[in-house]
Amino acid sequence: MEIPSLEDLLKKMETMREEAKTAMEKIKKMTKRQYDKRTCQSQGLKTGEQVWLEARNIQTNQPLKKLDQKRYRLFTIKEKIRQRAYRLELPEG
Repeated sequence: MEIPSLEDLLKKMETMREEAKTAMEKIKKMTKRQYDKRTCQSQGLKTGEQVWLEARNIQTNQPLKKLDQKRYRLFTIKEKIRQRAYRLELPEG
């Protein structure tokens, strides 16, 4: 049985390392593409615009969801907190 030289072993390890690095980069790109498919873009809302507050994630005491309000009144955007999160202020009057 022949024992491989140290240089051959190092070359083989370097090749395996490069292949692993390439595979990880490929998986990273695939994961990003899948994430971007289900993430919607910002609607481009600006400070001062008026928007309807949707009742989608609001818990109420209404026994039946289908009888509850779908939207609450108009609110004014006070500031943008994150990409899809805004601070709202109550309208005057």
